[in-house]
Amino acid sequence: MTVTFTTDPLASARELAPLVEAEADATEAAGTLSPAVVQALAERGLFGLLLPSELGGMEADAATTLAVYEELCRADPSTGWSFLANTCTSGFAGAFCGDAAVAAMFPPGKVVSHAGMLGPRGSAVPEDGGYRVSGRFSFGSGSGHADWIGAGTVVAGPDGPLMGANGLPELRVTFLPRHEVEFLGNWDVLGLQGTGSFDYEVKDRFVADDFTFSLMSPTVHRGGSVYRLGVLGLTSVGHCGFALGVAQRALEEAARVAPSKVRMSSFTPVSDDRLFQYDFAHHEAAFRSVRAYSYELFEQADSIARTGADPDAELQLRLRQVTTYATHVAADVVRAAFGWLGTDGIRPTVIQRLLRDVQTAAQHIFVDSSTFCSATPALLASYQKSAAR
Repeated sequence: MTVTFTTDPLASARELAPLVEAEADATEAAGTLSPAVVQALAERGLFGLLLPSELGGMEADAATTLAVYEELCRADPSTGWSFLANTCTSGFAGAFCGDAAVAAMFPPGKVVSHAGMLGPRGSAVPEDGGYRVSGRFSFGSGSGHADWIGAGTVVAGPDGPLMGANGLPELRVTFLPRHEVEFLGNWDVLGLQGTGSFDYEVKDRFVADDFTFSLMSPTVHRGGSVYRLGVLGLTSVGHCGFALGVAQRALEEAARVAPSKVRMSSFTPVSDDRLFQYDFAHHEAAFRSVRAYSYELFEQADSIARTGADPDAELQLRLRQVTTYATHVAADVVRAAFGWLGTDGIRPTVIQRLLRDVQTAAQHIFVDSSTFCSATPALLASYQKSAAR
């Protein structure tokens, strides 16, 4: 395979969008990305979107990454979701793992992708030079074509979890080559059917320390400012880009179909209905508002990180806030479009797929409504400080 690393990842994503859309049915039927899409992404070097430049990656900033995710998720949510899982996980491995691991995982001239459940679903027992890892994992998005599989663990001591300096259990992400992981399938789901989010099991495998990193406080061994956002900040980019892409596509589908859609008992197109017009304008405003807020925050995070500082606690919480809110807005937009397009949505159409996919994505723990509650103390403090001026 000849790989040509793009200097404009967003332009490459837009160029690939027609192929991604054309392959959406094949991707969904297979339960994982179609070979044509995997090859196209690999040939343009897009799997290296968040990989440190010293490893041959693009090391894109958060705002650029957000735009790429938005574009691919607009073309096909399953493809975009799988791709964001691959690129985030490869970025984590490249920036946070040790030198020996990086030499093994990223050989020069080879296209490599990572995937897996990085949440603490397994256990890691410390041994000399590493950890003994076991566990059963779910939702390994992008694992259908990944070379290395991540497994999130709780570090186990003789009497229970080992506690870190912050008083919380020590959480560690570990990486294993694909052949050391047993895939269990079990991806029979309502939505995001093409993401290859298979169950898998790790049985008593030794993982050297270099192939691991701390989930909550990783050390940046290579790469620049974008990795200061950490695992949660960069994961926010992915979920937010997904939501924006899906909402955009739902509005496009409504605008495309409504002028020719005449529902039973009506004699005029849906687009002429005053209630539709109100609803469309209302949801379009919500979408554009949350999109502007999203880019504002991620551009702010990029700007702070470039100074050599980490985004402060309030900004980190706002990144989670806007990601959850964008997902809620996307779900509202899709449901509204689905309702106005009538029976189109009960057939295998784009709007049906969008509904299934966004409802599935909204169940993810990362965009649980509790993120609003977590952010509120910092938000209140910010407004109280402003009011005291």
